[in-house]
Amino acid sequence: MKVSLRKTLKKDWNFILSLRNNEKFRENFYHQEKISKTEHYEYLLTQKSNPHFFNWIICYGKNDVGYIRILDNDVSIMIDDKFHNMDIGSKSLKILEIEAKSLGITKLVGRVMYENKSSKKIFQKNNYKLKMHWFEKEI
Repeated sequence: MKVSLRKTLKKDWNFILSLRNNEKFRENFYHQEKISKTEHYEYLLTQKSNPHFFNWIICYGKNDVGYIRILDNDVSIMIDDKFHNMDIGSKSLKILEIEAKSLGITKLVGRVMYENKSSKKIFQKNNYKLKMHWFEKEI
C-alpha cells in the first residue's frame, strides 16, 4: 500500500490527541504527562498562526495511521501501534522532506529520546547524522 501525507484538518485533532496521549509515545516525549483535550486544542489553534509550524496526517492506503509535523525545523512522527514495523515512518519522513523543500525549509532536525530505538532507526535510515548528546539532571 502507498504511504502519503495530507494536510491536517480540525477533524483530525482527536486522532492526534489519541496518538499523543498513548503511553508508548509519551515515554518517548520530553514532556511525558497526558494532556487534556482543551490543552491540545488550544495548542493547535495557537500553532495555526505560527509560520514555522506545519503538520500532516500520515495515510497508509485509505487509512489514517499517524501524524507528522515540523516545528522550528524539529520533526515529530507518531504512528499508530497497529502500523509499526511497516516502514511507514521512514517513507513518511522522505515525503516530509519533499514538502519541507517546497516550503523553503533547508534543514530538518530529529530530536529523539535516548531509549527511542524506533525513531533513531527512522532518522538513521534517512541519512540524518547524530550531532549532539544532551545531558540533564533533576536537582
